[in-house]
Amino acid sequence: MLGLSDLRNTKVYQEAKQEGLIEGEQRGEQRGKQKAKLEAIPRMMQLGASVEMIAEGLDLPLNVVQLATQSFSEDNVAAFIEVLNNRRSLFSAQDLAELVELIKPLPDQIEILSDAIAQWCKQDVHSPQRQAWRNCLSAKVAATVEEWLAQNLETLETLSYSVNKARLQQAIER
Repeated sequence: MLGLSDLRNTKVYQEAKQEGLIEGEQRGEQRGKQKAKLEAIPRMMQLGASVEMIAEGLDLPLNVVQLATQSFSEDNVAAFIEVLNNRRSLFSAQDLAELVELIKPLPDQIEILSDAIAQWCKQDVHSPQRQAWRNCLSAKVAATVEEWLAQNLETLETLSYSVNKARLQQAIER
């Protein structure tokens, strides 16, 4: 009967170990590529690239990019709500009044709310809020990317949102 050290010295064991290492490296490399692609989506969104352009440019299925853009839009809104709740001192009464007027006429669509927040934050006078929002957002995006990597991207389905217009308005008006 072979002992563990004897087994490790066999050619079959050595070949299996080498195959396992190569396979592990390939999986790690594939995961790294997927991660880089997913991390690029929000930046491409900010640059104004269409979902179709992002899918083609990153060589990802269109449905994956569509779901990712929705998910990252939700991250944008959730991060802004978090800043409103936890860093209230960054917002003047005038800022809050502007936000009320900005959000009020918008439909309850996460992508539109996300775009409106991004445009508001891009104004030079809102740089402290923009910086706090970006800091919070980067942590949320990183968590989302890790969550997505743990799943099979090809089998992702529709998302349900935990943030919406009412929650955003509530955070602004509290």
